[in-house]
Amino acid sequence: MLNDLKYSLDSIINKYSTLNPWTNVYGLARSVLAFSLLLTLIFSGFDNLFPKVNGELLKQQIFDIEKLSIFYLFNDNMIIAYWICIAILIIVISGILPQITSFLHWWVALSYTFSGIIIEGGDQISSILTLLIIPLALTDNRINHWHKPKIRENKKLKLFVWSCYAIITLQIGIIYFHAGVAKIFVTEWQNGTAVYYWFTHNIFGVSDSLINLTYFLLSSKIVVISITWGTILFELTLFSWLFIKRNNWNWKLLFIMAFLFHFLIALIHGLVSFGLTMTAASILYFFPKNINIKL
Repeated sequence: MLNDLKYSLDSIINKYSTLNPWTNVYGLARSVLAFSLLLTLIFSGFDNLFPKVNGELLKQQIFDIEKLSIFYLFNDNMIIAYWICIAILIIVISGILPQITSFLHWWVALSYTFSGIIIEGGDQISSILTLLIIPLALTDNRINHWHKPKIRENKKLKLFVWSCYAIITLQIGIIYFHAGVAKIFVTEWQNGTAVYYWFTHNIFGVSDSLINLTYFLLSSKIVVISITWGTILFELTLFSWLFIKRNNWNWKLLFIMAFLFHFLIALIHGLVSFGLTMTAASILYFFPKNINIKL
């Protein structure tokens, strides 16, 4: 049995030491993450993200670690930090110098999480993923993450990067697992009525343009229960990707399903930045990282 385990480990090591992890897959993911936060900054506007109270900017720094925020450094003129962040995110999307911009991207994502007023789960996920992407970008020998992969012979470095991918995959799997399991212990999700309350929520409910269709769907008890329990089952299905053997089609199917799932959340609840962040996470989760995407 030990010999079989050793043989399996040797096979995995030999396989991944020959595969190139520096493709545009991680580049696409980090660009989508940057685009998500860029939309938040531009379309939410500085005054909404950093409101004033009695003519003074409302500061959110509480702990010493939050002094790392770029907005703390420009405490007296946060509008400068705001435009610096926008510039950094545009550069990240362009793919130039990922070795440097990966640190700046994480700094911006973390700063917004520390200092912004309008924070949701997608912003926290973005700050985590941008941190975990740093080793991938730092070891990339390309000038731009959109360029074609270069042949690398360093097997140990490849294994290190693949281990970083494994951590990222595990992190995203845990996000889906927690999203599914946490709902099971909530009464409204247990009895199948949670979707009704979320769809009719005065803040996160559907927009006026979809209200008639929504009420038509919500009038059916079977539809409401199916969507509610189906959401839990679907999130746990996405988590199960950690244990599914990859082939040429199953990752495409699950990615498309995950993309549509997050797209519908963005459409129904207006959480566009969250939908984009989870799309980036799905790219890192499902896509074969050694295959360069044809764009």
